[in-house]
Amino acid sequence: MKLPKISLSSRKKYLIFTAIFLLISAALLTWFLQYRYFINNIDRTWEFLWNSPRVFWYNALIMLFILIFITGLTRRPIVAAGTIWAFLTVLTHIHISKFNVRGFPLLPEDFELASEASTLSKFIDIGALIRLIIAVLLIITLTIIINIWITKKFNLKAERQQKRWWRRFAVPSRLAIVVISALCFMTFTNFIRHHNGERYQDIPWLNSQLVAWDQVHNYDQNGFILGFLYNLQKLALTAPDGYNEDRIAEIHSTYAKLAQKNNQAKTDITDEGINLIIVLNESFFDPSIKFQGYSFEDFYPHTGGEILPTLRYIQSKYPSGNMYSIDYGGGTANIEFEVLTGLTNYWTNAVPYTSLIPKAGDVPSIASYLKSKNYETTAIHPFNGGMYKRNIALKNLGFNTFITELEMSYTEKEGKSEYINDRSAYNQLLDTLNSSKNNQLITLITMQNHLPYNFDTYDSTQFATTATDIDEQRRSDIAIYYQTLHNSDAYLGELISALDQLDKKVAMLFFGDHSAGIFDLTNGNEQKEVRDLSRITPYFIYTNFETGQKDKTLPTTTPNCLTNTLFNHLNLQKLPLYYLLDDICQQAPILTPAWYGEKAPFESTELSAYRLITYDILGGKKYWMSK
Repeated sequence: MKLPKISLSSRKKYLIFTAIFLLISAALLTWFLQYRYFINNIDRTWEFLWNSPRVFWYNALIMLFILIFITGLTRRPIVAAGTIWAFLTVLTHIHISKFNVRGFPLLPEDFELASEASTLSKFIDIGALIRLIIAVLLIITLTIIINIWITKKFNLKAERQQKRWWRRFAVPSRLAIVVISALCFMTFTNFIRHHNGERYQDIPWLNSQLVAWDQVHNYDQNGFILGFLYNLQKLALTAPDGYNEDRIAEIHSTYAKLAQKNNQAKTDITDEGINLIIVLNESFFDPSIKFQGYSFEDFYPHTGGEILPTLRYIQSKYPSGNMYSIDYGGGTANIEFEVLTGLTNYWTNAVPYTSLIPKAGDVPSIASYLKSKNYETTAIHPFNGGMYKRNIALKNLGFNTFITELEMSYTEKEGKSEYINDRSAYNQLLDTLNSSKNNQLITLITMQNHLPYNFDTYDSTQFATTATDIDEQRRSDIAIYYQTLHNSDAYLGELISALDQLDKKVAMLFFGDHSAGIFDLTNGNEQKEVRDLSRITPYFIYTNFETGQKDKTLPTTTPNCLTNTLFNHLNLQKLPLYYLLDDICQQAPILTPAWYGEKAPFESTELSAYRLITYDILGGKKYWMSK
């Protein structure tokens, strides 16, 4: 049987078709990616192309390298384009879901939560998911049909009937295409994947700039591809200049001596028999907040009266202040990490619970410190224990017991909400506190105020926003959110009343981790002072015993300073790290990129030491812990 052959003219036509098809596909797929990044806003997509043509075509060039690479693997440009199209459809669906909730683009570290897909599925819109599946199936079907037509048109089956396998599978040419396209991709993206942590970097030849503090800006200005690649470096920590064992030993010696001296005038927590409680209340936010001359209610006024009457009472009686959250609408575990460890996410800019702590092993924290003083250490979270890998991270931080929704004795929920409410969480906390005569540290991470704010959660709501220029969906979300805040506030009052009746000493640090991601002040507003409003949450220190402290005003600070503020208020003996925090929290009480923007905090010996210690514990040799 004589084998069919591909004519020379047919080969040339196919090569020309492939080249033109890949060029056009790269441009169209890049446009599609940006269109989806801007949440299907066609005007913003064209504005990006016309205002930033160099950036757009550079993104398209990178897309071309990816197309060529997959074409080299599959030998079919149609299959390569269809594969990327389907992949981008799924990827951008994830991005849109996240952005609608948190106002923040999809980042590489978000995929570290892939193991928790079953848990995250509770946040998925089923209707949107069904539409996504249909869209992907249509893309696959269209790809198959076009590929069959192209195969027949150019008689490509003849290639597969060659006798020699290296000719039949075109191994040399395909290998060359894969290698060359991969090298081109690595070369042309090297500058953005290896930026050495600079906070601000101009790219004159692209007429653009990169910033470390605002990834919405990066994605908006540099396109989804470059924005995503810029954040890949966050998955690995880079040693700061001057990091070595001798420098860590020097820092430790300085603050160990300071601790030895100053602790003499302070109280050992075990001598006082104080039980410590740390409550991170999910999305607990004060809608009446005022900060830097602006009031949140100027933008989102509401009916129904006071939303947080219990908090008002607490603020009048106990020391309280404002926390500047390092995240907006999410990132609870990052805030939790800073409070429990006293370290900062400012330089790591990662998700320590998922990417660093599981690999780091034992990490010093308030739990490990009190555990060394024979405290029982318990963490309570009325949700899936695998979320943010808490089941691993909390153990490495020194918690002996972790109570999740599976172990809880109380499981009451709010209306039709899917989350265990704060009343149940507080009852579980009280049971734990009363279960032992030993001193205890209990940390509680609540869930009641977590999104989504479904319209049917409550039969009726007391509060409604009178803000203009917002759609009905957001108006409904805000009404549900305000109602769950009001109920959460009432349950907090029940907890305070119960703690007042105990015959054991209790000190509680209570704070909201962030506001809900349903407001539009954080991103896109030109005035930083207005954007900051959405990041301010309340915190207070409650005790059921007299402390002798008269000042009821606590400093505005980021989470890394909260536990140190608690120890200072109680006049307790502290570890050397907390004496360093005395300096840090005075020099830079708010330490997060959202606060500083392009203006990094001033350089100081203390900040340099803090950065070295943070790296040493999370990604270095742990010299600090061996001293």
